[in-house]
Amino acid sequence: MSNRNTKIRHILTSALPALVLLSAVAGSASAATFTSSSSFAASTTGLTVENYGGYAPGTLVPDGSSLGALTYTFSTGAGLGGVVTNDYNSFTGNSLAAKQVVGPLSGSDFFYSGESFTVYFPTAVTAVGIFSNTNLPVDALLTTSSGGATTTFNTYDTATFGFLGYTSATPFTSATFTSSTYNIPEIEFGAAAVPEPATWAMMVLGLVGIGAGLRRMRQQTAALTA
Repeated sequence: MSNRNTKIRHILTSALPALVLLSAVAGSASAATFTSSSSFAASTTGLTVENYGGYAPGTLVPDGSSLGALTYTFSTGAGLGGVVTNDYNSFTGNSLAAKQVVGPLSGSDFFYSGESFTVYFPTAVTAVGIFSNTNLPVDALLTTSSGGATTTFNTYDTATFGFLGYTSATPFTSATFTSSTYNIPEIEFGAAAVPEPATWAMMVLGLVGIGAGLRRMRQQTAALTA
């Protein structure tokens, strides 16, 4: 019995590095909130960037319609959907705003405090980040079917833009954003970063070693009891 216990301890000791690595891998895939766009980018892979520089100012985005890779719905008091505007700061000169008045592009076309929009992705993603242009302090909320992020910040991430990002181990197909009075310069979406192939290989080899050790112990136990 003492010899058997020694072998069990040896197997478990050998398994410890792989189990620790497995725990780290699982932790790296858990949900996370970001207010730094650079940290968000470092924690994701294959990001698609949607900005509004390629669309003419005044381009309407009716509720339920698509623009670029994304489909949009809006929850605003005016109920007029969205519009591409060049009236406010953005990375490209244009941004997404809420259409507040019927007719040509207006300086009052922006999201009022508490109004929201939802974007639907072409495929399921595990990471989304949204820049917003608004006055400080900023209250922002980003929600998905797998969870969400909320924050209040008093400093901008880039120039006059706040940033709120979210990553999850569970894929989602849409994200809803709301904030204080704002317009949207850019949306990023893709996948939360996964371990490097070498990391996966180390983990797999460790788990294979655990399985082999347990099989040997069962065979030896069966031989002793035969």
